[in-house]
Amino acid sequence: MKKRIALFLVLAAVSSMGADIRTANFIVISANPQVCKQVGEWAERYRKEKAIQWLGREMPNWPQPCPLRVNVTMEAPSGETVFTFGGGRVTSQEMTIRGPLDRLLYSVLPHEITHTIFAHHFKTPVPRWADEGGSVLSEDDAERDRHDKHVRNILNKGQQIPMRTLLGLREYPPQVICLYAQGYSMCDYLVKRSNRQHLLNFVGAGMQYGWDQAAKSHFGHANVEELEQAWLKHLRDTKGQSNNQQLLAANPSANPNPNAAATFAGNGVTKTVRLTVPPAQPLDPQGIARAAMGSVEQPSNQPNVRLEPPVPISPAGFPRR
Repeated sequence: MKKRIALFLVLAAVSSMGADIRTANFIVISANPQVCKQVGEWAERYRKEKAIQWLGREMPNWPQPCPLRVNVTMEAPSGETVFTFGGGRVTSQEMTIRGPLDRLLYSVLPHEITHTIFAHHFKTPVPRWADEGGSVLSEDDAERDRHDKHVRNILNKGQQIPMRTLLGLREYPPQVICLYAQGYSMCDYLVKRSNRQHLLNFVGAGMQYGWDQAAKSHFGHANVEELEQAWLKHLRDTKGQSNNQQLLAANPSANPNPNAAATFAGNGVTKTVRLTVPPAQPLDPQGIARAAMGSVEQPSNQPNVRLEPPVPISPAGFPRR
């Protein structure tokens, strides 16, 4: 009875906001009924497809549908998904996407749907690098190629976040663009070495036992630094394989991580908000607002909202995360 009342209240709340359509797992709200229908079909398709890709199986239907608000505009695409965690599960979620319809369907929507796959799998906030990097990995080829170019530019300028720091981040750092680009690149590299399920197992092990142990047990590296060197070697070995990739160059004098530079240059109840914005200049965006968040091991009982930086405009004209 309580679930029926809650669903009725959700439907009543959104009915005054324009057209809406109910699918098995979403309530899609938009000003255009055709957009509602199209987005609803794609959302269910991505939910099934991404679950099979990442988990190896479909997910059961959610107890309550996820409100999905769609604003079709000519502005740069963006999106956000808000989760509330409690009692070892996702207790609520809602999604908003905005921008040109084609970019919503092929880029923003699969990104946001992947956040829901991760949230329901781990039942707790996911480390930022994996949550955003894995979600970018779910996007189309154009976005993945662009993120690959960004990470190579970042490395060329010596502006990367050291791997040990990156893996431990629970909040967005000042170098938020580096987080997204490096997170994607690391997810892409580890998936190519294994598969998506193995990557999620690695993330779970790192959250529970620490990243050195996870690197050793899942990829055979003695520690995080050794894993970092293997990733950098992979980028060197794959340089120039795509027209969209920029050659990776050594720049030891500017690199804040001396160990990485040496090898690189030597040829050798918690509430969280996930937003979708691409890496883009400037490298140090201002305006990050955060609330305190409990650790994964000891989550806080108080809800908190995590807001990401303002959406910058990328060279391709699309703001993205």
